[in-house]
Amino acid sequence: MIKLLDTDKKLIEKYKKKVHKQFPGAYLLATANGYTIVQEQDDLLLKDILSEFFIPPTTTPVKAWEHAQGNAKIFQNLNRTHPLRIEGMEMEDKMARIEARKTRRDEKSIKSSKFDIY
Repeated sequence: MIKLLDTDKKLIEKYKKKVHKQFPGAYLLATANGYTIVQEQDDLLLKDILSEFFIPPTTTPVKAWEHAQGNAKIFQNLNRTHPLRIEGMEMEDKMARIEARKTRRDEKSIKSSKFDIY
């Protein structure tokens, strides 16, 4: 096992937080080729996060988490901007999002009008 410096440990924790938002339960796996980040699926198979984006295993754990963090950011942006994202949602979910947005807007206008002097 590689000994890590305190700065490396802090970096890894920072990267882990971002990776776990997109890939919950992801963890470091040491293989014969190097280090990679994997996530256990519902069917108990391991999904290699780095290989999804064609990144080979890395030589250090810090680099593996750094690449996984970059993958999580790309994955999030792809999901956010995909044209079929809205089509996959249920109509009730769409309406709930719209109503929540209206409610937030109305609450902001009430707060701002409370301090108006006539």
